[in-house]
Order: sequence, then structure tokens, then C-alpha cells
Amino acid sequence: MRHGRRVSASRSPGLRRSTSDRWKIRGSVRRLVVGCGYLGERVARIWRDAGDEVYATTRGWRVKALSRAGLRPVTLDVTHVVAPGALPAVDTVVFAVGRSGATMFDIHGRGLRAVLDALPGSTGRVIYVSSTGVYAQDTGEWVDEGSVCEPTRAGGRACLFGERTLFAHVRGRDAVVLRLAGLYGEGRVPHMADVNAGRPIVGSPNAYLNLIHVEDAARTIVTAAAFGSVTGRTYNVSDGRSLTRGEYVALVVKRLRVSPPVFEGGSGLGKRVRNDRAIHELDLRPKPPSLCLDILRI
Repeated sequence: MRHGRRVSASRSPGLRRSTSDRWKIRGSVRRLVVGCGYLGERVARIWRDAGDEVYATTRGWRVKALSRAGLRPVTLDVTHVVAPGALPAVDTVVFAVGRSGATMFDIHGRGLRAVLDALPGSTGRVIYVSSTGVYAQDTGEWVDEGSVCEPTRAGGRACLFGERTLFAHVRGRDAVVLRLAGLYGEGRVPHMADVNAGRPIVGSPNAYLNLIHVEDAARTIVTAAAFGSVTGRTYNVSDGRSLTRGEYVALVVKRLRVSPPVFEGGSGLGKRVRNDRAIHELDLRPKPPSLCLDILRI
């Protein structure tokens, strides 16, 4: 597959193993999604629909639901010891674990390391879902993958630690880091509850928001698994539009047909995240928030 070529969600997963040039028979690829939640389950379903064998982790309560969805559940809590042999040998691993009550370092520090150590030796590509929170710039400047990362918040520090852990690990020989902007989509629309209830919005209306629709993020992960040329790379996965909080809230207000809220607090302007590398190398084609909100019919 040529570098930068557009890949459809229905074909990309089963074409080629990332660590070789051998074409694989559709349906023979094995995937492991560690953290089968809001984002991870969408990735798992894309691969399932392509005919892949997809393992999905759960802490236990979703075993039956994952089985009914055609996935192979693996009971796992990354914040606990991962026993040898607990994880299957697969061609692709995606680490996309949400907080779920644990601290960010429990997940992205100790948890990621425990998973990496427990993966079988034949494991293929590892894709780590990080965050644009690794950037602490706060004066409205544009940032890209080469910008300084000095996060001030616990989540950003934990994700940056996770990135460094992955690339320093033996599994980092075939690894990709995706720094995701704020996820939104069906069932998760930032500020919608506050706008609907007439509550004040915390933060400056002039500060920039960096967002990515969950379906766009899922397709980017699928592409990162299929393209052999992206190993060892880090990508910002954002829609690249960087609306201000005030502009974004105005879109929500318009669709809800309610009165505009007031904004409270917040002095920084945040940062604006460039997505050029993901557009050119992962064929990211994000939908604008205005269109996504129309599709969600809020």
C-alpha cells in the first residue's frame, strides 16, 4: 500500500501486516483493543465488520455484551498486575483506556507498561492513544508534533510519560502515537448539558477548543494500523479548525434554540493544534463541528 493513499474503513484492516510486505487474507488479521469504551468499541466494530478476529478488554461486567457484538472479550484491569499469558498474540494492539475511576498515571504509566510487558513476543504494531493535553501552550499559538511538550496537568503529564514508555520499550519498534484532541460525537457533546440547563460555561469564550469527532478518530486508528510507513511516528488527531469556546457554544445554542449562556473564569487562550501530518500521512479528513452537530441533530 502506498504511503498516503486513501484507505476505506471496510478494506484497510485486512490488507497488510504493518511489520512486513506480505498481503494477508481478509479476515485473518487479529486485533486487540485495550479499552473498549467510547472510542475503542468503534474501532473494534470497524475491524469486526472487515472480518478480523477482534479481542476487546473489559474489567468483567461487559463480557456478555462484547460477545454478543461479535468480539472476543478479555477480562483485564490494566491498573492491576497483568498475568503472563493473559493477552493473545495479535497483529495490532490499540491502547485506548479511559479513566474509569483510576488516576491517569495508573492507566498511562503503570497500566500501559504492564500491558506492554505482557504482550507475546510475536505482537505486531502497537497504537497508543495519547492526548493533545501534552501541549501546555496557552497564548493561542499553533502547535504541531515538533512543539515543546511541558504539560502542567496530570492527564497531559501521564500521556507524555506513556508515549516515552512506549517508544523506549521493545514493543516500540513498531509503534504509533496518536495525540487526540477532545472527543465528541453521539452521546458526548461538550457543553450541551450546561447550555440546555442555562448554567454558566466555565472558561473564557475567547479560548480555543481542539476537537475531533469520535468516528474520525476511529478511522484514523484503523488507518494507522494499515499503513506500514508510519511506524515510530507521532500524530496530532484534531479537526484543525480550533474554534473558540464562544464560537463552538454558539453552534450548540443555535441547534438547541435556547438563550446564550454566560461565561465564567478563564484567562488563557489555549492552543491551536495543527493536523497537517495526519492529513498527509494518515489521510485524515475530519468533518467540521458545524456539520457534525447537524448530523447529531442536537
